[in-house]
Amino acid sequence: MSRTPSRIAGAFVVTMFMVVGCLVVLLLGRIASAQDSPPQEPELALEPVVVSGARISDQIQELRRVPGQVYVVTSEEIERTKPRTVQEALQQAVPGIVFYDMIGNRFQQTVDLRGFNGQPSPSVSVFVDGVRVNEPDFNQVNFDLIPIQDIERIEVLPGATALYGRNALGGVINITTKRGGKTPQTTVESDFGSDHHYQLKANTSGPVATTGALKSLDYYASVVWDRESGYRQESDGRVTNFTGRLGYRPSDATDLSFGYQYVSDRLEQPGSLPLSLLVQDRQQSGNSSLYDNDMSFFTFQGRQQLAWGFSLAANGSYRKSSLGTFQGNYGGGPFQGIMDTATPGGTLQLSNETEFWGRTNRFVLGGELDHSDVTAKSWSLFGPSDRKIGVDDQAFFAQETFDLTREIVLTGSVRYDTTRMAFTDNLTPADNDHKTFNRWTPRAGVTYPPWQPVSIYFNYGQGFRVPTSDELFAYAGFGSNPDLKPVTSTTYETGVRVQPLEWINLRAAFFVTDVQNEIVYDPLAFTNRNAPESRRQGVEFETRLHPHAQVDLQATYAYTDARYTGGTAGNATLPQAGDRVALVPLHRLTATATYRPIHGMEISLDGTYVGRQVLLNNEVNLSTFRMQDYYVLNLRASYTWKLLTAFLRLNNLTNNKYETYGIWGGFPAQPYLMPAPGISVLGGLTIRFENYY
Repeated sequence: MSRTPSRIAGAFVVTMFMVVGCLVVLLLGRIASAQDSPPQEPELALEPVVVSGARISDQIQELRRVPGQVYVVTSEEIERTKPRTVQEALQQAVPGIVFYDMIGNRFQQTVDLRGFNGQPSPSVSVFVDGVRVNEPDFNQVNFDLIPIQDIERIEVLPGATALYGRNALGGVINITTKRGGKTPQTTVESDFGSDHHYQLKANTSGPVATTGALKSLDYYASVVWDRESGYRQESDGRVTNFTGRLGYRPSDATDLSFGYQYVSDRLEQPGSLPLSLLVQDRQQSGNSSLYDNDMSFFTFQGRQQLAWGFSLAANGSYRKSSLGTFQGNYGGGPFQGIMDTATPGGTLQLSNETEFWGRTNRFVLGGELDHSDVTAKSWSLFGPSDRKIGVDDQAFFAQETFDLTREIVLTGSVRYDTTRMAFTDNLTPADNDHKTFNRWTPRAGVTYPPWQPVSIYFNYGQGFRVPTSDELFAYAGFGSNPDLKPVTSTTYETGVRVQPLEWINLRAAFFVTDVQNEIVYDPLAFTNRNAPESRRQGVEFETRLHPHAQVDLQATYAYTDARYTGGTAGNATLPQAGDRVALVPLHRLTATATYRPIHGMEISLDGTYVGRQVLLNNEVNLSTFRMQDYYVLNLRASYTWKLLTAFLRLNNLTNNKYETYGIWGGFPAQPYLMPAPGISVLGGLTIRFENYY
């Protein structure tokens, strides 16, 4: 615990500069030798990125037309880098993203954006094929229920976005999953690694038939069997998944698909350790818990192109899960809970793209609704709990994108959300209550390219987060507060995107987000309260370089200053002006260097540096203890020969001892920290068959 920021940052920077320096030397040599001979690999063109231009992915547009930053991870990148979770896939790609593990296993890392640390409730909305997958009781996202191999594309949109609505103060993660294409393929993969990890997964997709009436049908199916004992005691993880999808595309104007997913998890959660025990043994278990979840997820998607530039798109879904939670030595512990959740919902969207006086106009109009029933029973030291929560969400949205000139693009959108919660306490009917929240959230932006390789933008947007049912109506003994107000935000952002050469992409953004009525946990009153005003402001940079067919370089940096800007005089339990928001690092830096020495081989080194952080439950900044900054280096290598790909990953090369999450608590009060895994290895073999009809 005696590490200093300068030593850690220095070691990280020196190591990465050494690696980049070696790659530059190799690059110069390869360029010199390539002057008289063609490169061993074909040149990789950096195509303009296109992103979803509507609530449902019915329209696409160039990134230069979007008044905000959008970060994209494709299925090709996922296949190359072999991340095991969605969180790992995003780690190197998004500069303003925050990762921490408050549970004790790699499947359930928390992901938040731009200084919104997810406490006491996440402020990032996650969509899978247009369906919001944040849980209705606490707004958290169970990323363990989203298999990485099924993902076609991930788009991260930082900041409030009116089309996606409530609870997205920090931003939106929009995930699109795979479906069958025109070429049949089957992939089988087997992975083995440290901590008794082994994983078997397979997927197959393609057209049902190449001729006849069935050629308009396509299919996709995958299975995953993932097991590991975990880095620490009582951190075993087991995930089983099946995904199936059937699509129908009789023409370019019509596209329908039906999908089903089943996931079964059994994840042990060793919990955080007090500092006094952490220094003795980082692998021991704290207040261990067991998380047991089964989920079924039905989806429907449809798109129909109409006359006069109109297009109609819709999705429908039904998501049902059953979660068992056992804290403290499992069956005999101080808390046991069973929760059943069912959520049907749907979205309908009408789009139009036309030309006015040689200018493109895009208009989107739509609405969505869903209903969630949550039935929860629990037993704890504070007594039993038997409750039911009903949540109804309705929204209407519209967006207009108009080319004012050939260079200037204006975008305006607005959304109206209504959320109704009904709480029923089957043991104490006097606690029954209901709440209704509604709000308009506008957003406006402009993009302008002053010259060809440069595009600048500005946007203004508002967002709001509804208090969750757990914040309003807590479990027995944890202090309800049904008078909580919704959290609101106002964001101003400006940025620039530059591509001076085909192989150079540069992006930068500066943002300020003012937040009112932020909800914080009061450890003295054992309840949640609305805090005074707070502000998140910062800058984000991303650099992608592809100077040669054999070399890729990427770096991201985020500076995020998150602190409270107002306070209540004489109230020592709430943050005061100047207090820093917990779990938000001031600095975050990532860098990746990839080298392809011969055809089929790829070697990559990536590193992450994260600055110091205030501990959770120390919002008033009374303690001077801080979670120390840290760096992590990882190495990846792969080789493809015909149908086979072998890969190897070494994580935490320096076996650095660090923590990603900390909370102030206990009796007597002290830091509780979550130890991160040490050095580990993961290797595997992939076999891919294509076009075998």
